[in-house]
Amino acid sequence: MHWKYWAILATVAWTLWGVAVKFALKRIDWARLEVLGGIAALVVMVIVAPAAYRLKVTAGDGIGFAAAIFGVAGAILFYVALSKGPVSVIIPLTSLYVVGVAAAGMLLFGEPFSWRKAMGVLLAAVAMALLAVED
Repeated sequence: MHWKYWAILATVAWTLWGVAVKFALKRIDWARLEVLGGIAALVVMVIVAPAAYRLKVTAGDGIGFAAAIFGVAGAILFYVALSKGPVSVIIPLTSLYVVGVAAAGMLLFGEPFSWRKAMGVLLAAVAMALLAVED
């Protein structure tokens, strides 16, 4: 399957995740939700890992572990924010991370720069910033 389809599926999953998290945080606290997220991740890995991964330490494992730590930290901070504020503001505000990742793609990974991409990132940033302002 082409990478664009995977990206679209990820967007759908994250949309459902954002809505489900807000519903969950009306009933449980952020710490419990994070523990449930860890359990869910383990269940998914038990299902996915045998087909996709053979246990072997590689040079990228340290960076992969650091990335996972950043992801968990982001999730915890996201849950705390959602437990205290409106989903319609927090999701767009936290989505501003795409601006930094897009810049890193060009600066750190040698992905090609184009004015079209730059304008797309700028417009996305403006859209998210406008959505992130409470009325």
